[in-house]
Amino acid sequence: MLGRGQARSVRLPAARQPAIVGHMTSPYQIQITNQQANSPVDEAHLLRCAHETLRLEGIARAEISIAIVDDPAIHEINRTHLQHDYPTDVISFLLDSGEADPRSLSADGPKGRGQGLWIDGEIILSADTAVREAREYGWEAPSEMALYVVHGLLHLCGYDDLTDEEQAIMRDREREVLASLGLSPQYSEDE
Repeated sequence: MLGRGQARSVRLPAARQPAIVGHMTSPYQIQITNQQANSPVDEAHLLRCAHETLRLEGIARAEISIAIVDDPAIHEINRTHLQHDYPTDVISFLLDSGEADPRSLSADGPKGRGQGLWIDGEIILSADTAVREAREYGWEAPSEMALYVVHGLLHLCGYDDLTDEEQAIMRDREREVLASLGLSPQYSEDE
């Protein structure tokens, strides 16, 4: 689990049907699918969060699918692909990546771990978990879902949270990205 535990990025696909697609003239093609009915989802807000994360990381091009599911669905994905028998908050799947044409990069552009990369990936997040965690951490479920999108994308950009040192780096980057969106997350270590 993300901030409250540890999410992982894996290289396996998950099924989805696009509901909202990012700007066709953007270097970022983002599909968002709401596959659950328990919680309202602001797809446009999540799309903005994804674009801002990719922009701040310096990603040259991206094709990203984001699926919003319920706890039973993410539990099954977590069990099938990661052998973890519990629901989690967010899982990211890096399908492919590489370095973009260096001539397309700006020397004064963002300098995140994703600088100059192109990525193809999927993010699956649980709306049920977002509602629960948002209550616990004192903010709204849409903000918690935004955190999950940012966290999942940072995994795809090369961040990890498996060690204390890497987790601290990832937390700082999450805070920077979310601050640019007007959000301020709380983590258990902040208490």
